[in-house]
Amino acid sequence: MCVYSNIKFNCFRKVYTLIVCFFFLVVEHQQTYAQQRDTLEEMVVSANRIWEKKIDIPQQINILSQKKIQEIKPLTNADLLENTGTAFIQKSQQGGGSPVLRGFEANKILLVIDGVRMNNAIYRSGHLQNILRIDPFMLERIEIVYGPSSVMYGSDALGGVIHLMTKKPVFNKAFKGEAVYRYNSINNGNTFHLDFQKGFKKIGFLTGITYNEFDDLLQGANRTKEIGNLGLRKIYQSQLNGKDILIQNANPNLQVGSAYSQLDLFQSIVFQKNKAKKHLLNFQLSRTGNVPRYDRLSEFKNDTPVFANWHYGPEIRMLVNYQIEHNTKHLFVDHWKWNTAYQWIEESRINRNFGKLNENNRIENVQVISSTLDLYKQINKHELRYGIDFQWNDIQSKAFARNISNGIQTPISTRYPDNGSQLFMAGIYMSHSTEISNHLILNQGIRLTLNQLQARFKNKNFYSFLPDQFNQQYWGICGNIGLVWMPLKKWKFTAQSGNGFRAPNMDDLSKIFDSQSGKQLILPNPNLKPEIAWTNEIGIAYKPFKGCNVSAQFFYTYLFDVIVVSPFQVNLLDSLVYDDKLTRTFAQQNKQFATIKGLSIELSYQPMQQLIIDASINTTYGRLNADSTMPLDHIPPTYGRMGLNFMHKKWNIGIWSIFNGSKNVADYYLNGEDNFQYATPNGLPGWYTLNTQLNWFPDKKKKIQLTGGIENCLDKNYRTFSSGISAPGRNFKLGISIQL
Repeated sequence: MCVYSNIKFNCFRKVYTLIVCFFFLVVEHQQTYAQQRDTLEEMVVSANRIWEKKIDIPQQINILSQKKIQEIKPLTNADLLENTGTAFIQKSQQGGGSPVLRGFEANKILLVIDGVRMNNAIYRSGHLQNILRIDPFMLERIEIVYGPSSVMYGSDALGGVIHLMTKKPVFNKAFKGEAVYRYNSINNGNTFHLDFQKGFKKIGFLTGITYNEFDDLLQGANRTKEIGNLGLRKIYQSQLNGKDILIQNANPNLQVGSAYSQLDLFQSIVFQKNKAKKHLLNFQLSRTGNVPRYDRLSEFKNDTPVFANWHYGPEIRMLVNYQIEHNTKHLFVDHWKWNTAYQWIEESRINRNFGKLNENNRIENVQVISSTLDLYKQINKHELRYGIDFQWNDIQSKAFARNISNGIQTPISTRYPDNGSQLFMAGIYMSHSTEISNHLILNQGIRLTLNQLQARFKNKNFYSFLPDQFNQQYWGICGNIGLVWMPLKKWKFTAQSGNGFRAPNMDDLSKIFDSQSGKQLILPNPNLKPEIAWTNEIGIAYKPFKGCNVSAQFFYTYLFDVIVVSPFQVNLLDSLVYDDKLTRTFAQQNKQFATIKGLSIELSYQPMQQLIIDASINTTYGRLNADSTMPLDHIPPTYGRMGLNFMHKKWNIGIWSIFNGSKNVADYYLNGEDNFQYATPNGLPGWYTLNTQLNWFPDKKKKIQLTGGIENCLDKNYRTFSSGISAPGRNFKLGISIQL
């Protein structure tokens, strides 16, 4: 959306000026100190699914280590990504957080947990909260790969891959564990965590449990003229003696109707028969309470709430994952890894219009079976990675309206086909990298993929135009080529060109739902084609002296057959009745093409062993070229981060700022998922926050850690682009961690 000339608020200009000035100060600095770990030499797994050096990869990759995660101590993984500046985050409710990478969001970003695709057949094009259903306490690291990654992962990885890797049990260790308590004032939030592990000679066990309970979220009290009264909750809906009533809010900054809770369970078992072969069994379970859709609850019409109730019912995510790794010397393979998994997901949407008795319940159950075989072979300076994968989805959808007065249930339209639907995805891939010289590395990759989808409709009393069933099949080839050039020890140049794709899933093809109550009804469109992204990017990394790294990445993406929400007619009608409201009809449709371009700059500097300073800034611009040129949705404003971390033997302190540029109304895509109805009439103004956190180890062995911090120190009131809930105000957080 934004280029630098569009940033119209003084604080952001000051932040940007500080970044530039600081850069030149760093370059002129004459002292050299040894950095604890050169990030360019780190090993990563996400780019090519098998470990390799980050320096050999042409793609932009960010790594959040376990140490970094523990330093930030985020409420959720979405908060972690936002506070580290690695992604833009959209929120529709406190229990949500949808990452945006390079202008792509939701089902155009691939989420991976321990090598297993989380994206399933009902991942929608709007905003997702699924990354919150992973316990941050049990994470070992997060790797973010930017740009198309379809060669390795198939469909969905247009904006990139967010790979969350959990902790692994260890061998030959006595019983050890950790107990954590954390409190957050902004939502009266309480977090309890306990994990413990025991290792033997050939087998290890790791168990974890985390419970979060958050009350209603308090937004910032300090409002600017531009933000006005956006987000004030002067009245809220409730019930008294079975009737809907309105209640005056004693504190209009308290976002009543945003509380939720979540329980996470984790169990991992590792067995190593010998040095060459290792087995891992991983079980994960996440269950929430009701998660209110705060954006919908805050909608009013003629001073009356549109909804008396709107929430996601308890969300359940279960994963059982078995992995085996084997190092072997064979003609065709040196190392192979087989990963198979079963996932079961339940989601439900429950809503009732204000003053009405019928409560609508729409429930989805998804079962996913997946398997991946990755193989690696090195021949002299040539490295070959190849493999096969598949994923099978089964979706069952049901719906009913329940009268809250007498409990009588009546059928209503389901969100997805009521007679079941299936999605099958399979692919075979191969990538090759070679050292042409000591300074030049060439990477290439290719993938052949198959996507098959079948949907069946049974009850057509609600929408007679629905077919009995429809089928879709897609064969595709994608590839990439990249160069890494290191002419001097301090310089690294990268260039890459490649394509990615996102084949329509069940959510695209067959869903019926109201994106905006009474205004926008999304209908099935079985004629959708896959959308294709072709991206060219160049990168520069410079290390002027030890302890300092500067990098920049520029990309330009062409999108073909872009899937966007556009007006749609059924039997020459442009409106239908949905949930008792006559609503304008829309559908996901392929448009001509779009372009997205962007630039990201990162800087890290360690002037002494105890001090690390970092900064990053990201800007993205996207346009849809259909009948006319218009903004593309999901494009965030310019955003970034500046911070420093000072480390001592017994304590460390972090101070950081995150900031966003403005998003003007002219840059919103009004028919899509930009949620202009939750912004001011002019869009959303820019903002920044100041944050600090202290971690103190009172004992010599560091078995006890005390944490205290203040987030949004200035108590600013702001709302991130496309969000339907205002951001947290000043938050005091306290925590204690005890090593058992």
